[in-house]
Amino acid sequence: LVTQFYAVWTEAQLESHKRAAKIVSRIAQDAIRLAGSRADSDPATEFEIQQWIMQRFADNNLNTIHEMIVAVGPNAANPHYEPTALNSATIKRGDILLVDLFARESDGIFADQTWMASLGTPSARDAKVWEAVSGARIAAEDFLRTNIRAGKLVSGGEVDDVSRTYIEERGFGKYFIHRTGHSIDARDLHGAGPHIDNFETREQRKLLPGVGFSIEPGVYITGEVGMRSEVNAYVGVDDVVITPDDFQRDLLVV
Repeated sequence: LVTQFYAVWTEAQLESHKRAAKIVSRIAQDAIRLAGSRADSDPATEFEIQQWIMQRFADNNLNTIHEMIVAVGPNAANPHYEPTALNSATIKRGDILLVDLFARESDGIFADQTWMASLGTPSARDAKVWEAVSGARIAAEDFLRTNIRAGKLVSGGEVDDVSRTYIEERGFGKYFIHRTGHSIDARDLHGAGPHIDNFETREQRKLLPGVGFSIEPGVYITGEVGMRSEVNAYVGVDDVVITPDDFQRDLLVV
């Protein structure tokens, strides 16, 4: 009942989400390019980039609920890290940069994305981590798409299993320490509908048409590096909508 009557989006809300997703995507990529352009001569701090993002949200009439995650290297290995004016690392050449940002139009549906970049050529290890998290996200998307197009309903737990197995097969399973995704509904960024989870809880609720959620597998190697690849998904009657349209395919090198 919660899924069907509380968590579903209207068509107008879906369109609002798509509009927000485009803007959030553009801001994320611009923020990464800004950090890269300053890496050698005038390195920015995580907090500076975070505040730049917040101002861009305001400039585009988007609302959010708290500060964004901008994290480099070991800081990115903490999934809930948040830079502050007094606790913020410098973003310099050689770093891996994680930008997690989320915003919505007034009374709209949140767009929640995580973008990853390397300031310079990534190491072989970092390239393998990126392949694991991005591949796990794509595997989850493909599983959803195949089943929804075939008229088969799946649970959030089943989707979590797909992405988690992908990461485990590449040797990073013990570093994937959270669920694959969370519900996004009209009331909350972390909504009340089905989560993509068979790790923190056993989510058996079906992903009914009209529900939306994040898909965000991650690998977090304490003291070294963290990476996450995040898009949002909306279940239609016979297909799945993935946002943003220009979702991240490759690790950005700036």
